[in-house]
Amino acid sequence: MTVNKKLMDSSARQFLAIASVQSELFAVKHISKRISLSAKNAKAIAARAGSQAMGFHPITDFIDDVAINITHLVEKINAEALRLSSYAIANRNRSRTIEKMTLASNDMLKYADHKGIKIRLEELKKKKKQFLIEYGRKNSDLLELLAEIRNQLQAAEMICTTSRTEATRAGDFQSNLEVVADEVFLAVSNIKETLQSSKNHLSQLSLR
Repeated sequence: MTVNKKLMDSSARQFLAIASVQSELFAVKHISKRISLSAKNAKAIAARAGSQAMGFHPITDFIDDVAINITHLVEKINAEALRLSSYAIANRNRSRTIEKMTLASNDMLKYADHKGIKIRLEELKKKKKQFLIEYGRKNSDLLELLAEIRNQLQAAEMICTTSRTEATRAGDFQSNLEVVADEVFLAVSNIKETLQSSKNHLSQLSLR
């Protein structure tokens, strides 16, 4: 009974962690859309500013690309998180089977045919070991995808600094462009915080 409770607690933690990651990724996707909208607003302002904001055009293109890349990566992570959830379910079921067969094997030690159960039990344990290795790889893949998003965010932070410099050359449109730069910087900061939470959840995920 104690082992069953541990299995249920472990599975519950896994599902909760994955659900938390998916919820956080939904928020990241929403924020990345805001970044893309800010880039489009900046592009419209730069167009009105004319030659004074020529340097802002490639910046807005880059910011828009960053938003698109983040959205794409979030979708990949979400798909992998769903697979991890399926893995967690499969692991729970396999662990329960191993537990039941272990008890059955112990009860049948006095019978001649208990060896068949022991052989099957060893096969299940071997499969579980291979399964856990693959699970670890998939979890590592997710962490790498999160790292890719962080790289995108670092680039976005640098471009925000550049955009503020370019805004000073936009004359009457300087304050408008600075507001956009601040919006992007704030959005990037929010995504970084959310991703750190997701990373913590994924780092704590483990199967037994």
